[in-house]
Amino acid sequence: MKYLNAIAAILVLGAAISASAQTPPTNRSQLSGTVTSVNADAKQLAIKSDKGEDVAVTTTDRTLILRIPPGETDPKKGTKIALSTLAAGDRAVVIGPTPADPKTWAATAVLVMSKSDVASLQQKDQDDWKKRGTTGTVTAIDPAAKTVTIKAGAHTFAVQPSDKTTFHRYSLDSARFSDAKPSTFAEIKTGDQLRVLGEKSGDGTSIQAEKIVSGSFRQIAATITAVNPATGELTVKDLSTKKPLTIKVEPDSTMRKLPAQAAAMLARRYAPGRGGDTAGAPPAGAGGRGGMGDGRGGAGGGRGGDVGQMLDNLPAMPISDLKPGDAIMVSTTQGSDPGRVTAIMLLAGVEPLLTASPTATRDIMSGWNLGGGGDSGQ
Repeated sequence: MKYLNAIAAILVLGAAISASAQTPPTNRSQLSGTVTSVNADAKQLAIKSDKGEDVAVTTTDRTLILRIPPGETDPKKGTKIALSTLAAGDRAVVIGPTPADPKTWAATAVLVMSKSDVASLQQKDQDDWKKRGTTGTVTAIDPAAKTVTIKAGAHTFAVQPSDKTTFHRYSLDSARFSDAKPSTFAEIKTGDQLRVLGEKSGDGTSIQAEKIVSGSFRQIAATITAVNPATGELTVKDLSTKKPLTIKVEPDSTMRKLPAQAAAMLARRYAPGRGGDTAGAPPAGAGGRGGMGDGRGGAGGGRGGDVGQMLDNLPAMPISDLKPGDAIMVSTTQGSDPGRVTAIMLLAGVEPLLTASPTATRDIMSGWNLGGGGDSGQ
């Protein structure tokens, strides 16, 4: 996820510093975002909120400004700093009276985490997800036992949450964790893509979940009919529905192209009777991308190695390398407009796979590690 884990620790400090902030709790609000500019002489700073709004923040000589060490939740561990020491890219939580205009705040307290500290936490988060994260497609849910079964490539895991497990769910139009909402076990559905952080059991069949993110995404096999590099859009024919579809490619969309030799190898692996276990998986087109953090985790599909890791290691492909007639596999947002979606992960050079196996799109895309781009995750 982008920034949210990095700022979570200082979000809980608002109540603890209410006395110092000198603002009645019933009228106190807080705003989190990223500092975009600082004008110390005018005692002002500008913030891009986590909702994407530009907010002007005014301080006074009595405003408490604390720099919080990474991971700390005790305000006593914070260090008082001057407004002039803030810089663009720092993360901040502004506390103050609930404003009449949500784009103009008068701060009684500002809690700050430096840009470098945020980057450090993000890297630790990525490393943790790479080491202990697993991505898969939900194949079964047991509400009574409160367990979820996921299929990650050739592997099946029983995901076991606890009372301490955190749940998030992606929006229909975004694979960014910053756009995900707090969720519950009850919102997980069969066919969802699920990402889980936690320890695997000794026999590798279950995961004790610490964090879960789920989402309803689309996995599509398509043929490109037009490419517009200027707008970052592809017009394609969905091979399942036979309908046209517009796919928006964002800067953080993950795009790879299989070399011919790799495509032939995977085609043999996923041919009926030759590939990894696919029993019990949801219908083609189910699943998609879920994740917390930008890290990669989980097992890749098929036998003989981690296919997801292999795809991650391929060089990035620009949209200009695509042309009409190319076949692609793509994981996309569900889309509030079903005729227009955003690419999360796109794989070209897949013609041999589509010929070899009707389930190749599901097996390949659900087994990909789903953390290659931007803030897709945690």
